[in-house]
Amino acid sequence: MDPKPKPVSFLNWEGNMESFSRRTDWVIPGIIFVLTVWSILAIFSTNSARVPDFFDQEFPKKQMFYIGAGWVAYWLVALTEPKVYARFAWWIYAFGILLLLPVALCALLNHDLGSFIVSRFGARRWLTLPFFSIQPAEFAKISTLILLAFAAGRGVAMEQLVWPERKCAGFLRFFFRLRLWRELCSPIIPFLPLLVRTGWIAALPFGLIYVQPDLGSALTYIPMAFVLLFIANVPLRFFAFIGVLMLPVVAVLTADMVQYGRALRTFQQEHPGYADPAEGIRQTYRGLLPIRNYHRERIMTLFAQQLIDPRRIGKSWQLRQALMAVAMGGLTGQGFQQGAQARLGWLPVTAAHNDFLFSCIAEESGFIGGFVIIGLFGLLTSLALRIAARARERFGVCLVIGAAVFIAEHVVINIGMNIGIMPVTGVSLPFLSYGGSFILSCFLLFGLVQSVHRDSRPLIVSGTTTDSGIMATGWRLPRAT
Repeated sequence: MDPKPKPVSFLNWEGNMESFSRRTDWVIPGIIFVLTVWSILAIFSTNSARVPDFFDQEFPKKQMFYIGAGWVAYWLVALTEPKVYARFAWWIYAFGILLLLPVALCALLNHDLGSFIVSRFGARRWLTLPFFSIQPAEFAKISTLILLAFAAGRGVAMEQLVWPERKCAGFLRFFFRLRLWRELCSPIIPFLPLLVRTGWIAALPFGLIYVQPDLGSALTYIPMAFVLLFIANVPLRFFAFIGVLMLPVVAVLTADMVQYGRALRTFQQEHPGYADPAEGIRQTYRGLLPIRNYHRERIMTLFAQQLIDPRRIGKSWQLRQALMAVAMGGLTGQGFQQGAQARLGWLPVTAAHNDFLFSCIAEESGFIGGFVIIGLFGLLTSLALRIAARARERFGVCLVIGAAVFIAEHVVINIGMNIGIMPVTGVSLPFLSYGGSFILSCFLLFGLVQSVHRDSRPLIVSGTTTDSGIMATGWRLPRAT
């Protein structure tokens, strides 16, 4: 009889170096290592003209500390069994919401809380502790992902719903059974408990982050929630139904932007010498949608710069400088510490080392460097999807795919705004952009991926392989019972 490993309650650790090495996916940590080293060098380069000595710069040294802490967190999470996260999913989610609550309340009341919560750049997004600050929205992403993966992976039955959820599910059941679309929507009805629970789990942190205000981070919850519903085998007609419902929203948004453009043009005509028409109507303009005027400014910066910034020195300045940096990189780049846009301050110093770091990298390493960065992220995402396809449990499948979606959408949004195809938002580039909370959250996400990978690999004890049965589930799951 094959020897059986000693069961453990929390740690996915076998006490055997050979088994540890074989059960670990070393390619993912290798890619992360390359990205983080590139991050430190790029952040140093953006400020090297003003502070040429590495050890005299603040941001690279702090980034090194954040990355070191991230590696510790990565392995702690990776060596914990996925069943632990499933067991404590509700508690982890509650902790993430508790971190968001004081920040959201201060933002709603427009009031600081001493030095603990203060307004920075017009938003309240950070908790300031004695030695460091944290951004709760980054950790809420992880806590929300774990609970959503638990719900999508385990399934939700009607009898598991609490009273408000049952009422909401009952209303949706009545709505979907209307004669107008009864036959079309009948396959969706068995999934109503899952849809209701997934909806409020994602909506609660979305709302708390939106009021900070931080629309960019809040919007990242939507693709992740829909992808997990797709993985849970919710019928495709549900997503088609949501798409049809979104058409009026898109129409209203278009009308809102047209109306906003007219208001800008009217202000320019009435105040021909005013340099920043968007600033002139920011406090008074009220549109068709409940979004802030600076959100409208960012959209208009992408599609109508002549209206939002007629002199090209205001709202569109960052975007224009980022595009110039990418263009100046050419094929092979200007060389390390040779990029002019960030080093000489044309690209603002407050953004060059975080949201627009990709532009600085593209200027110094050119198209080749940018292509390598995108390729590394593509490989990272594909490796995560391969781990999901080989995961032992449904919960692990959803957890890994959710982590991959979070990273992928950050990459698409950040690089998109650096090359001028998406509006400028506060979404950072994983493992590259400066920031303690964000770097730590990226390491935690891929620590979860590594945890699922290790759980899906057979144990090796005293030279004997002990496999409790790896289930190649694929990506779309049968409905949980």
